[in-house]
Amino acid sequence: VIISGDQRIDPVGHHHRPSHAVLCGRERSGMQQVLRQIQEAVEPVLERSLTKRRRQEFLASAGPLFLCLTFIEDALRVLLRWKEQMSYMTVTMRMSGWLGGLLLIFSLVTQMTGSVLVLRPKEVKPSRVKVGCYTLLAFVFLQPFMYGQARDADFMCRSVTLAGGLLLLIWSENDRKQRSEDMGLPSGMESTSSDRLQLCGRVLLTFLFFFQAVYSENGGMHRLWTAPSLFGLISFVVLAGLAGMVCAGFKTEWSALLLCGILFLSNLYMYPFWSIREGLRDFYRYYFFQTLSIIGGLMLLALHGPGGISLDKGMKKAI
Repeated sequence: VIISGDQRIDPVGHHHRPSHAVLCGRERSGMQQVLRQIQEAVEPVLERSLTKRRRQEFLASAGPLFLCLTFIEDALRVLLRWKEQMSYMTVTMRMSGWLGGLLLIFSLVTQMTGSVLVLRPKEVKPSRVKVGCYTLLAFVFLQPFMYGQARDADFMCRSVTLAGGLLLLIWSENDRKQRSEDMGLPSGMESTSSDRLQLCGRVLLTFLFFFQAVYSENGGMHRLWTAPSLFGLISFVVLAGLAGMVCAGFKTEWSALLLCGILFLSNLYMYPFWSIREGLRDFYRYYFFQTLSIIGGLMLLALHGPGGISLDKGMKKAI
């Protein structure tokens, strides 16, 4: 038998091709080599880009920006679509023209002022981040009553979740100042007060996820009874589980980042305002940017951690 390349030739001249097992082994070996080359090329990039320092730098920049996006978008909509906004206030809300206009001006000024104070460069002294947060918190509290959404459970849960993100930003500002200068208070008292504020923000930040896990039409717990499905069960378990981890402060950074990813993908799927007809576009756009702001709150939580009242902190103390 003469061996020639990948084939065997017997003296009679018949060709014998390699067996199926041999071919599969060669294909597997080639695939493994390709995967190894991809891994060797990707690993250095990931090591440079996903270091803790790079991750923190990104979250520190993107968190406050995302948190303010819904306020900026809403303020610009008031400014650029004044007639439609006035029509809503006077026709739907049945307000007088002067009252509706006054409330719209209040909405525009409050949201833009608060956002500018939060996002202005850190080099501009003194810092007014807390003032901006309190301004936006006041608007979040008044907005459901201004626009007649106080009885909308989903809207209220989103407002409460936004408030949680703003409280986390206030907490992070307090923590930064406490680290950089003497606050003139005993450290234990200051730490306890700060931890309570952080806990309050963390709990409020999970309101929307618990609501979605229980009442969502696309996978809430009630769907397990009305229309059981594997997707509904998985959605409920994942959302409730991650929200519970964030609320309790367990594996906070990665559970918050995982919620960011899930929320971002679901946002693209549920509120694609760019492909919706004109009549519903404003509604979809508003919820799209509001969801981005909630993602900003989760980014801040992943950046600064769960604080002293958390399972993560308790485990570290135990260690």
